[in-house]
Amino acid sequence: MRKNKGIKIKMFKDINDSPYFGEPNIQALQKNRDEQVEDLRDLPGAVIHARTFSVDDPEAIGWQRIKDVVAKEGIVTFRGADESVISKARKELAEFDPSEHYWDIFMADAATIRDVCSGVASTPLPAGLVRMADDGITAKLARQVQHFLNEHGVSPFSIPALLGQLFDAKLVVLMNSNDQIAAAGFAAMTHNRHSPFAGTAWVGLIAVDPALRGMGLGKQVDAICNLAAVDELGASATMEFVARDNIPSRAMLEGCGLRHVEGKSVAMFSRSADRITR
Repeated sequence: MRKNKGIKIKMFKDINDSPYFGEPNIQALQKNRDEQVEDLRDLPGAVIHARTFSVDDPEAIGWQRIKDVVAKEGIVTFRGADESVISKARKELAEFDPSEHYWDIFMADAATIRDVCSGVASTPLPAGLVRMADDGITAKLARQVQHFLNEHGVSPFSIPALLGQLFDAKLVVLMNSNDQIAAAGFAAMTHNRHSPFAGTAWVGLIAVDPALRGMGLGKQVDAICNLAAVDELGASATMEFVARDNIPSRAMLEGCGLRHVEGKSVAMFSRSADRITR
């Protein structure tokens, strides 16, 4: 579904600050991705992401363009990369002497998501917590989500991206009795028709208030997001990314029916040694 770019400009006339969030370099990445959505929506090899320039078929998009992005932005992400892609990336990007960061891919088809996640998602929330209704997901709340994610080590997206104004997406927010965010998550259709992952929704930006951890809330939010992906966004499957040493998150994804995809990963090549998100 194509979105009207004018919505973003009109919407923020009443907001005193930028729709972007974080350090200047992170805001620049968010802005660049938002402005490129229409160009990437039907470009072979491109992923419609909201932060780093991401590709799922580097040969289709072309290594020169990838190198131009690294020269300008200092970072690129390869989604669904196998060893041959990673080896080629090391060769093509050697002039930048990049650091490499990796996440494993977990996936499940829609039938599995419905079968496993329905019971998890429908479990009563802990006392005092409520899920924010769709009409309560405003720009103001999205700004609060940006702060919340950042505080918990998750690099957020822009407000228009979080609100689904740039590509089909669903923001899930749980609030406590003091109207503070207790947990958040996100699902989005980020792969175009040319992608090997066409029809697959990406689920991420999962964060939980540390005071509420140990109650299964992360798993419940993740289940809600995965169900939203298949039932509301129409995804045929879902995918999530997790660091190789993040044992609790891996268990959470498995508890929602997702399984590790052997031989493929998300590989970030960056001119900085810092990971921009956990």
